[in-house]
Amino acid sequence: MAKQNTALLLSRYIWLIDTISSAGYITRDEIDRRWSRSALSEGESEIPERTFHRYKDAIQELFQIEIAYSKNKGYYIENTGDIQKNELRKWLVSTFSVNNLINEGLNLRKHIGFEPIPSGQQYLTSILEAIRERVRLRVTHRGFSKEKPTMFTIAPFCLKVFKQRWYVLAQSEYEDGRVLVYSLDRFLEVSRTDIKYEIPADFDVDEYFSAFYGVSCVNGTKAELVRLKVDAWQAKYFRSLPLHPSQQEMETTDEYSIFEYFLVPTFELSKEILSNGPAVEVLAPQSLRNEIADKIGEMCAKYELK
Repeated sequence: MAKQNTALLLSRYIWLIDTISSAGYITRDEIDRRWSRSALSEGESEIPERTFHRYKDAIQELFQIEIAYSKNKGYYIENTGDIQKNELRKWLVSTFSVNNLINEGLNLRKHIGFEPIPSGQQYLTSILEAIRERVRLRVTHRGFSKEKPTMFTIAPFCLKVFKQRWYVLAQSEYEDGRVLVYSLDRFLEVSRTDIKYEIPADFDVDEYFSAFYGVSCVNGTKAELVRLKVDAWQAKYFRSLPLHPSQQEMETTDEYSIFEYFLVPTFELSKEILSNGPAVEVLAPQSLRNEIADKIGEMCAKYELK
């Protein structure tokens, strides 16, 4: 029941953020009118004044989103720009907003297709609580290359989602204190311990992964200049959804564009490049170009092509 109440409250918080944000400015009466039409209201015709201000305070605390008031115009979001700049905040708001919309009109489920995320989501709350309280977790982990599961403790630093999977970056007791990335769908069990740990005060998830595509962090490997030649049609997709935050378009012609990145060449980067087929050519570094060429050669051999 507590989890259901928490989920309902979060949905109501996001509803209020979305309602005010989409309106720009909105009066208290208009908020109540929209609330009365919402499935989240559970039949209530208005949000009681004390409840409204309690929601405002909770939104400020949880999301650092301030709902301000103008005597002439009504309520508005004070820091709308900050929402757009903070990717996690933007993701939370947009995800819950869509979920609320679907729940208010169940028939919409027939008109929205979702990408399923494998198992592991049930551990998100436990991991987030462990990060907040700085307590280690005892996990039962089974990697794809392991015959039997292993139990050990981890000190989680952060969560990251990539390619439909949730990952946790954690200091691992099993790996002599090394900081590693684990996919949550490899966990069979997760439980809390009372063992405290510390996260470096200057730790930042975006900074930690800044030199990598995906979640494969090769500790001690330096980032280098990666240059890709992308045909004109595929370049449109690269512009609309950059491969990496460091992406820069250095040259543009009618036939192709040259994109540059500052990255550590990893297995995941190679897979992404290969997924574009002949539309993308690696120009630099030479080691990555050779690796892609070798993979293409192996593929040709499987199809008996020369």
